[in-house]
Amino acid sequence: MTATDKELRWIRYLLILIALPVLAMILRTLAGIFIPLVLAIFLSFLFAPLIDLLKRKRVHIIGVILIILLILILVFMLLSSLLFSAGTSIVTGLPRYQEKFTALMSNSYAWIEDLGQKLDVALEFVPAFDPRQMFSPGSFSVTRMVSDTMSGFINLVWNIFLTMVFLLFIVGGATSMESRLKKALGEDQQERNLATVSRVQAQIQKYLITKTLISLATAIVGAVLMLIFGVDFVLVCALLLFAFNFIPNIGSIIASGIPIIICLLEYGLGFRVVGFALGITATQMLFGNIIEPKLQGDRLNLSPIMVLISLILWGWVWGIPGMFISVPLTSAINIILKEIDNKNIVSAIISSR
Repeated sequence: MTATDKELRWIRYLLILIALPVLAMILRTLAGIFIPLVLAIFLSFLFAPLIDLLKRKRVHIIGVILIILLILILVFMLLSSLLFSAGTSIVTGLPRYQEKFTALMSNSYAWIEDLGQKLDVALEFVPAFDPRQMFSPGSFSVTRMVSDTMSGFINLVWNIFLTMVFLLFIVGGATSMESRLKKALGEDQQERNLATVSRVQAQIQKYLITKTLISLATAIVGAVLMLIFGVDFVLVCALLLFAFNFIPNIGSIIASGIPIIICLLEYGLGFRVVGFALGITATQMLFGNIIEPKLQGDRLNLSPIMVLISLILWGWVWGIPGMFISVPLTSAINIILKEIDNKNIVSAIISSR
C-alpha cells in the first residue's frame, strides 16, 4: 500500500468518525419513522419463508399481502387482550401493594438509621436518601404511575400501524425491487447483493426465532414458579419475562427482579421468598447462559463487549425499542460492513472472530 493510499484510508476513517454522530442524531430525531421501518424490515425477514412458499404456490401478491395482514391482525388482537388483562390486574391489585411498599421502605429506612447511630454515621447529612418522603402516599401513587404509562398506548398503536404499513409496502414491492436490481446492476454485483441480503435475513431469522422460543420458555417456567409459590400478577410478570428477555444482559435481571419484589411485598422476607428467588434466578441462568448459547452458537459474530456497547448505543438513540433490536441490528451492520470491505477496522472491532 502506497503512502497516498494510507492517507486516503485515514481520511475516510476520519470522515466516518465525523459522520457517525450526525447520523446518530438524525436517527434519534426521526425515531418515530425509523423504528417502525426497521421493525418492518425484521418482520419481512421473519415472513420471508411464508412469502416464498405462497409464491411457489402461485398465490397473487395481493393474496400474500392479505394473508400477512390477517396474521398480523390476529397477533395484535391476542397481544391486546393479554395487555388489557394484565393492565386490569395491575390497576386493581397494585394500590394495596403501594401501602406495603411504603411500609417496607419506612422500616428499611428506620433500620438503616438505627444502624447508622450504632456505627456513629450521620445519615441526616444525606437528605436525598429519604424513602419515607419518596414513597409516601402524598407524593407517590402507583395508580397514577399506571395511568401515565397507559397514556402511551396510543403512541404504541400508532407505531404498530406504521410498522404494518411499512411491512405491506416492503412485501408488495419486493418483486419489483428484484427486477429493478437486475436492470441496474451487473450479474456479479447483483448476486453479491442478494447473497448479502440472504445472510442478513438468515441470521436475523435464526436470532429472532431462537430468542422468541427461549423467551417463551422462560416466561412459562417463571409463571409456573409463581403459581407454585403463590405470587400475584402471574400474567403481568410472564409478559415482562417474555418481553425483557429480548434485551441482552440486563433485560432478564430486571424481568426476574420484579416478581421477586412482588413476592417479598406479599409474604415478607422468609424461606418462600428465598426459594422463589433462587428458582427464578436459576431459570434465567439455565435458559440465558446454557441453552440459548448452544442454540444460537456463534452465528451473530459479535464480541460480548460489543453486545453491551450496542445495547447502550441503540438504547440512547431509540430508547427501549432500540434495546430490543440492538443485537440483530448491530449484527446486520457488521455483515454489510464486511461485504463492503472485508478488512475494515470497524468490522474487526465488532466481530468476535
